[in-house]
Amino acid sequence: MGLGVFAIVGLAGCSTPAQVGEYPNQQTLVGKSKSVILACAGVPKKEIKEGEVTLLRYYREAPILEESQPVGKSSVSTIRHGCWATVVLADDRVIDVRYRFVPPTFDASNDCEEIFDACVP
Repeated sequence: MGLGVFAIVGLAGCSTPAQVGEYPNQQTLVGKSKSVILACAGVPKKEIKEGEVTLLRYYREAPILEESQPVGKSSVSTIRHGCWATVVLADDRVIDVRYRFVPPTFDASNDCEEIFDACVP
């Protein structure tokens, strides 16, 4: 157990941002209409209109069981994490999808990808 705690403390000390790349579900959304996104991903946490562009902001947090790692007969708590996904629309079509990890040092791309699982055939 001491080794697990040491590993977590060691990881917390390395606070470089996780790389946000291009992910399959993220790329599949480009070109889809707003109504399709709302039908498959649901209502966003926030919708922002900025001139000709509309932003749909979604958030997904990791399930609570994902945040503890089994170690022998006990478990060690890990970092609470999630992901903000921003769908950028122009002329009612997706032109970009951006992911932002929470915390920024933890790759939570799987959390954002799951927001859009129902949007992918």
